[in-house]
Amino acid sequence: MLFYISLWISKLYLYLFKRNSTDDTTGMLACKIDRDFLKHVAKPPTVICVTGTNGKTTTCNFICDFLEKSGFKVAANKEGANLRPGISKALLKTVTIFNQSKADFAVIEFDELSSAELLKDLKPQYVIVTNLSSDTMKRNGHTDYVFARIKAGLNDDMTLILNGDDLISCQLGKDKNAFYFSIKEQPNDKTKTIPFSKDIRLCPVCDSELIFDYVRYNHIGKAHCPKCGFSNPVADFLLEKIDLENRQITINSENYHLIDPNLTNIYNELTLISLLKLLKISSIDPILKDLKVTKTRFDKESINGIEIITQMAKGQNPVAVSRSLEYIKEMPGKKALIIILDDMLDKNAYHTTRGEAINWIYETDFSFLEDDSIKEIVVGGNNYADFKMRFNFLDLKDKVHYCNEESDTYKYLKLEDIDKVVILRDIYMGKIAKEIIANIKEMLK
Repeated sequence: MLFYISLWISKLYLYLFKRNSTDDTTGMLACKIDRDFLKHVAKPPTVICVTGTNGKTTTCNFICDFLEKSGFKVAANKEGANLRPGISKALLKTVTIFNQSKADFAVIEFDELSSAELLKDLKPQYVIVTNLSSDTMKRNGHTDYVFARIKAGLNDDMTLILNGDDLISCQLGKDKNAFYFSIKEQPNDKTKTIPFSKDIRLCPVCDSELIFDYVRYNHIGKAHCPKCGFSNPVADFLLEKIDLENRQITINSENYHLIDPNLTNIYNELTLISLLKLLKISSIDPILKDLKVTKTRFDKESINGIEIITQMAKGQNPVAVSRSLEYIKEMPGKKALIIILDDMLDKNAYHTTRGEAINWIYETDFSFLEDDSIKEIVVGGNNYADFKMRFNFLDLKDKVHYCNEESDTYKYLKLEDIDKVVILRDIYMGKIAKEIIANIKEMLK
């Protein structure tokens, strides 16, 4: 009876106050009344759970958008609220007052560290792990720790979909019903060059040093152990060719529309197609042409011939920031770049006024900023002095300015002889980014 009380009160609250998609109050209310609400609430026939260090929100959005455009009803926490309240809200929105699910699928992003508890309650048929790499030191510590937390939530009833190019997360498939996706070696992959950082260097079987045959970024690529023979798993879904000019990718000899040319999103699309193949969904390509990266992750508009681009990166995450910087470097044209990557949690009443974890700044590959196409750089935030110290190791000449307030960064832009203004922001900097864009528009009028 306690569950039904929580369900009815929460649904009434949702109806009366019409809470927006990013507000978790409804889910918090449900879980407060019934601590086991997530366990008791009805689930759709097929539950798909997605986790990993980077890419899980975009992957979930790809899956959810595809299924909805295919005519299915989907329960999803598309906005990325991946803890118990957010997931509870996503499910209660699609159940009747008698706790009967009206959805065909649930597509749920879940927090890596809560895997054991959430997976036990959700009982998914499919679990996707996008990748595992260095993340926020204050919370996630080390990839081995995160790996163990995810592994604790897995069981033999689940079908795993794993990144075969990630030698860390792919090991979750050992002795499990697992399928692997991979991108075949591409012309621009690194062979001899050692990347800026790797999260795995030693063989997990015999501790010998791994030999990387090629590296895409960080530790993502192909490697083998010269002593025991450990290597990447054989891919069930192999992306063989990337045709950027024609916006097309080839997977298992079949051609598909390329949603976005960013390598991170190519992996996200490959994950989507792997899942759809396992679900035995046909006629994939026509719907792929209608999918887009959500605007919270990437957005652009043009003012008087100058593009204003917002690129989101997971803050305090060296791999995510490095990937974003490389993508910005590869953008055509001359660019002015604003960097606002401080974690907003470092500014509230429950935290210090300055982030103590600055290791990620030194683990991030900022060498992409040395490219001549990046004409101006403005860094704003509490940690601007730490960025200033880090940038002393780069050859950036005199093109960098620093300020304490993110909202003031636009004031340092010259906007002379540039084609693009790019704002690289943290997850929680969306509101400030909009304010900056509004001020830049005034400058460009």
